[in-house]
Amino acid sequence: MVDMNKEERSMERLLMVIKVKPEMRNAYIAIHQNPWPEMLKAIRDAGFINELIWYFEDQSIIYFECEDGDYEAANERLRATEVCKKWDLTVGAWFAGEGVMPGKIFELNRDLATSFSLGADGDAP
Repeated sequence: MVDMNKEERSMERLLMVIKVKPEMRNAYIAIHQNPWPEMLKAIRDAGFINELIWYFEDQSIIYFECEDGDYEAANERLRATEVCKKWDLTVGAWFAGEGVMPGKIFELNRDLATSFSLGADGDAP
């Protein structure tokens, strides 16, 4: 049986896909390869414990992990900071639309945990 600790159970993992204007590709990649230190601090302070970004064709693919299991609350805290407002003014104009959060269809830890259950004596049924 997979034993997930409290941190794993309360962590929320999300994926966002955003289309970037083709002419802004290089600027978008450059700013993410050299992010503002104060923006990194704001992201961490808001409750994000990990963020990964991939770029494929004209799509930015962003993976988030939130420590308190509440992306909406972490995002609200981040968006309230002055540095994020400045970042959004800079980077936001480079997008060719709104971000989309695709639906999750598989999660290994969740599916393993629900596929196997222990009996009252700790043995598998």
